[in-house]
Amino acid sequence: MFTAEEIRRQKRLKLTEINENVLNGLIKQKVHYDMQQQIMVRTLMIALFLMFVAWSGGNIKLPGTGVSIGEVPAFLELSIIVASFSVLMLSYVFLSIQIYSAVISAISKELLAKNELDPDIFVAAKEPTWLFLKYAQTAPVRGREPGFKISCFGKLYNKILIRSLSLILIVTWVFAIACILYIAHTGLKNTVADWSVYLFCCSLIVVSLISMAANFFQFEHEMDFNNLETTQINVADGRGE
Repeated sequence: MFTAEEIRRQKRLKLTEINENVLNGLIKQKVHYDMQQQIMVRTLMIALFLMFVAWSGGNIKLPGTGVSIGEVPAFLELSIIVASFSVLMLSYVFLSIQIYSAVISAISKELLAKNELDPDIFVAAKEPTWLFLKYAQTAPVRGREPGFKISCFGKLYNKILIRSLSLILIVTWVFAIACILYIAHTGLKNTVADWSVYLFCCSLIVVSLISMAANFFQFEHEMDFNNLETTQINVADGRGE
């Protein structure tokens, strides 16, 4: 909604040539966040593995040191902190990617609206994307109805494909949080330092839950459409911007 309003402002100011430059920059930044997401996923997996090893009493040697995990002071505490921080940053990166995707979609749709071209193909040509999710939709081409019909079995298969992937990603994220909380609750000692680590990790996870909730809850009711319409009228009349 905010992006659509910015595009309308550009039209009123006759700055439509900016759109394509902005779109290319947004796609480049989204690719950067996609790479960050991959890094954070790997960091979380490694931290979870080391956390499990330290919690279960494993005696794995650290490469290049000859020292076992059990001999490193506060290794479990550090692993829990790293895992909790990775969950938080992964939530932030995922939220940023969703917002970038929405903005890119709005601008690309506006640029290609005259020719009724599919904006998703334009974006996919500039960044890696999971196109199978696009073509598993009932209407793969956004902006117009497809010139074919999908069978009932095909629709069922597409729903299972998309929803199973979403379910797996959500369950994996929740499972990682549950493991961190359980190991922190059972593995940390009853000391001030360990309680501080436990509370700090819990606070990181709570903040990550708040940021992840923004992907599922809608906040359109917070928009003041009357004010938006008044702003448009003032700009059109030359009384404001």
